[in-house]
Amino acid sequence: MKVQFFTAEEIRNTLTMPRAIELMRGAFARLSAGKVDSPVRTVLTNESGTVLYKPAFSASENLFCAKVVSVFPGNAKQSLPVTPGIIVVNDGETGMPIALLEAGYLTALRTGAATGLATDLLAKKDATVAALFGTGGQAWHQLEAMLCVRRLKRVYVFSRKTANAHRFCGQHADKTMSCELVSTDNHSVLSDCDIITTATTSSEPVFQNSEIGEAVHINAVGSLGPHRSEIPPETILRSTVVVDQRVGCLTEAGEILPLIADGRLPESFTPPELGELVADNEYKPERPITVFKSAGNAIQDLVCSAEILKLADENNIGNSIDL
Repeated sequence: MKVQFFTAEEIRNTLTMPRAIELMRGAFARLSAGKVDSPVRTVLTNESGTVLYKPAFSASENLFCAKVVSVFPGNAKQSLPVTPGIIVVNDGETGMPIALLEAGYLTALRTGAATGLATDLLAKKDATVAALFGTGGQAWHQLEAMLCVRRLKRVYVFSRKTANAHRFCGQHADKTMSCELVSTDNHSVLSDCDIITTATTSSEPVFQNSEIGEAVHINAVGSLGPHRSEIPPETILRSTVVVDQRVGCLTEAGEILPLIADGRLPESFTPPELGELVADNEYKPERPITVFKSAGNAIQDLVCSAEILKLADENNIGNSIDL
């Protein structure tokens, strides 16, 4: 049995963020249209972290895929990836495993790409100022995605440790062209931000509702699980909330579930999906503050994996092993 395999470096050199954003546009549209089989992921936890099992099938690519990815915040102290993982791709005709991909980098890329798509659909067209909470493995991809869809002039970078924010700005300043990266812990700047992206492992809100402006777009991509939320509940309640997939977010999103449980959101709460916005060119949010809640979906991994396999075939990338 011959299986292709792709390292993080090979994926990095093959799939770009602009292309990944376009892949997300099609993937989420098909997900919302019911053209993808993508069951809710299985989540297992212990005191150290979480392991997620995410399957999908798409007839368009005629591929199955399954990703196993972990979220272990304590890994950073051991110089290990916080979100390691692998993706297995199976052929739709034979069911044979045909590829194995490193999933840590690809997960960060495709999660950033979903943020890019949501920002493109929901943020002000003339947005120039943003804030980024978090400086871990997701952070650069979140920043890159925002820069792909908006001409930002300044991004404020926040971290629990100011030194990490300062280091992040120094590492990436030469990649942002005319956009200035500013390391800060001063939340007063949030009122000037057109976009706020949160990509942390925090179990509690990383800013206060009173600190943000009246027409900001927020991407909530961290805080995995029904009891964790980076966004204040008061902000959710005065926002138009958009999700990547309703069934997933209404099963495990900590920004939403507690508000339904205590009656502040109705049990019938039905936020629009990102793919529905793609299909509706005239969609207008009901409220000026918008929140995109990303729980992640395996169709993102599948379409990216399919693209890498296609490019590998065209450009002789990757290696094969016999199992």
